[in-house]
Amino acid sequence: MNREAILTALAARIDARRAPWPSIPAYLPYTLLADGQETVTDRQYDQALLTLILGVRRAARATSDATRSSEANALLEALIVETLGTDRTLGGECLDLYYLEGNTEYPTDGTDLIGATAVFAVDYARDFE
Repeated sequence: MNREAILTALAARIDARRAPWPSIPAYLPYTLLADGQETVTDRQYDQALLTLILGVRRAARATSDATRSSEANALLEALIVETLGTDRTLGGECLDLYYLEGNTEYPTDGTDLIGATAVFAVDYARDFE
């Protein structure tokens, strides 16, 4: 198990681009996978158990001003469902993938853009030889 294999498998699952976030997405919806910090949570002999924190962000266009909040909430729900999928081991690339927190974005500046951010943790083992 390794970090890059996990990121590659997850990006393929949710059809995400890897960082950086574009200033204005050329096409929507746009999904970004942003890898973050990992922490060793346990170590035994030459193997470590690590937890990797990942952010998944998606931007889309709202269909109307009146429904921006509802559409952003639906965007967040879709991110959670798609990311977790039916196999939380990503085909054996990790031990577990789980949801930590999320948020919606719908600016009040007149734009029709909406967004959602979901944060996940991935547990995996790594050998240190």
